[in-house]
Amino acid sequence: MPQVPGERAEFIDGLRAFLPMSMSILPFGLVCGAAASNAGLTTGQSLAMSWVIFAGSAQIASTQLFAGGAPLLVILATATIINLRFLMYGASLSQHFGGLSRRWQAAIAYLLTDQAFALTVVRRSARPEQPHLHWFYLGLAGATWVCWQLATIAGILLGSLVPPSWSLDFIVPLTFIAMLVPLLATRALVFAAATGGSAAVLLALPLQLNLIAAALLGVAAGMAAEKLGGGR
Repeated sequence: MPQVPGERAEFIDGLRAFLPMSMSILPFGLVCGAAASNAGLTTGQSLAMSWVIFAGSAQIASTQLFAGGAPLLVILATATIINLRFLMYGASLSQHFGGLSRRWQAAIAYLLTDQAFALTVVRRSARPEQPHLHWFYLGLAGATWVCWQLATIAGILLGSLVPPSWSLDFIVPLTFIAMLVPLLATRALVFAAATGGSAAVLLALPLQLNLIAAALLGVAAGMAAEKLGGGR
């Protein structure tokens, strides 16, 4: 019977899983920090936004709206809509972390990112009986948070030295696609991914609602495919 890794081993594995992601997190955080600085936010405001929101796409959208003079309510609503996907992430992770203490659950919720969710799901599928998955998550998501904050600080300090033409944010979806591919192990998952991806591109909805609609369509397509195929 294989030995189950302990908490320390899982935490270290989480740190190791983070290392390849750092190549995309660093430039994206740099861009977010520079965007906040160039939008006219003070250093304190830029840092506070990074700590409170901790979501690159929402931070970019918020700074763009702020720079354009949008009302505060519009900025808050846009950031909320963009981050609605985390409700689905949280619902998925609850089956793994629902039995933990409230402090653990609060930390997991705050540190939740696209990358942390994807790699945690991959980890669970590879080791379904692992009782210390939350320590793997902490190593992965905690290192992501530290890297993001450092990159954001660097972007705030460097400011206008990052030219807009670089568009470094394209690295993040490419990295997420690379993490998603190993999950496509069944026809239902492939169908769900194809449906959601196509809907995200083809739908034209305001406030990036096409992303939320595409995610829901992908989930529905995957469930329908599993039902028709006789799976769970």
